[in-house]
Amino acid sequence: MTFTYAQNVYTKTKVNTSTTPLDLVIMLYDGAIEYLQKAIYHIKEGDNLKKSENLSRARAIIEELLSSLNLDIGGEIAENLQSLYLYMLMELLKANLKNDIKKIEEVVKLLVELRSAWRAIK
Repeated sequence: MTFTYAQNVYTKTKVNTSTTPLDLVIMLYDGAIEYLQKAIYHIKEGDNLKKSENLSRARAIIEELLSSLNLDIGGEIAENLQSLYLYMLMELLKANLKNDIKKIEEVVKLLVELRSAWRAIK
């Protein structure tokens, strides 16, 4: 059994046993933050392939968060989150093109703040 396979099994088990949608949102934030931190590391190491892979994974998570918003029910909060997610996606695109660690760190900061807010709600 490979590490990746074991990690995937663990993640699926964790998701399947998660009790609330809020837990899943927090897990998505955790994943995006982790991938962005890895991307920063790979920029510093000069590994553009792994940097791009990790940025792509983080972007996919943010896109999932974006697509899960219900603007009709969520109202102003959902609209604000939509704006933030779109901003993050644009900043990560720029960061990928220019290996801009500061842009990635800015997105990480936003995600950490949002994750903290969701944890406080929980």
